[in-house]
Amino acid sequence: MSTQENHNGKPPEVKSFLTHHLIPQAFFFTMGLTKGSVISIDVTDQCNLRCQHCYFFEQEQEGSLDADQWEKRIAEMKKQYKLLYSCTWVGGEPLLRKNLIENLKKHFLHNLVVTNGTVPLPDWKDVQFHLSIDGNEEAHEKMRRQKGLYQQMKKNCSRPDLAVKGAMCVTSLNVDTIEEVLDDWRPHLQGVMFDFYTPIEGLSDALWVGWEKRDAVIDRLIHLKKEKYGDFIAMEDRVLELMKSQNSKKVTDNCLFAKKALSLTSTGGIKEKCMLGPKADCDRCGCVVPYYLHYRVEKSSIIKMTRDEIKKRFRLIKEDFQALSGPKKTETTDHSSH
Repeated sequence: MSTQENHNGKPPEVKSFLTHHLIPQAFFFTMGLTKGSVISIDVTDQCNLRCQHCYFFEQEQEGSLDADQWEKRIAEMKKQYKLLYSCTWVGGEPLLRKNLIENLKKHFLHNLVVTNGTVPLPDWKDVQFHLSIDGNEEAHEKMRRQKGLYQQMKKNCSRPDLAVKGAMCVTSLNVDTIEEVLDDWRPHLQGVMFDFYTPIEGLSDALWVGWEKRDAVIDRLIHLKKEKYGDFIAMEDRVLELMKSQNSKKVTDNCLFAKKALSLTSTGGIKEKCMLGPKADCDRCGCVVPYYLHYRVEKSSIIKMTRDEIKKRFRLIKEDFQALSGPKKTETTDHSSH
């Protein structure tokens, strides 16, 4: 596949280097992650599934704010936190309130919706979508407790015109299905990210894969990314390395999400700890967010990201120039006598 094409055969969108890379990277390099710049919102306390590993319904739910109340709450947040720019919309199933999100997403430069795929994706070109995947068809439907869901997700979320990635939570039930998932979803998504089940007080520990297995899975993902799938495994090697047993605790003991980000309940309150809530076992955290945030503010990572981005853009310019130039014509000489 050409480096100029994505998985659907279309050229990737090349965004402004200044506004989408250099300025954000310079900000992270000098300022780090500022308090309140990143939030998540449980936009609803309703969901059309009851998954085995769901942390949400292990917490008492008290209803949801209406549209006007959310407008007011977000205005309060932006007044208090001047650099608030990013929102992750979760729940419950956030797309059960897609009209509300459509009206509220204008308040943020960056919007991410995490969905279970039961609702057709809206035509939001300015939003990133993460589709929750819990293994192959058998494992996913066992975890999600609904037959026919897997194919429904493909129908609803195979949208090459939108920014859609998969998000696979690795558990003891699906740990052996990773490559099957990657192969199965490669025609449908821009990439797949991975995290690991985080033990939650009140839920069974049986889904936790253990550190030895987790480290082995991470090594395998790094290998598969290098040898087979490339950027379809949509995670930097450094983020994966940070999730390993020898690195994890230094990240979670200084969790940037807990310290700098805010997670709002469906009634607008602030959750304890993070979006997983107060019952999450931070010492065994498998959520990708704290590791990704740690990576984003590491000065060595920022320098590497900038260098790689410059190399990529020069490569694309070179490929475009070669494409415009076209194949060289071979001149032939007529040696026949006159």
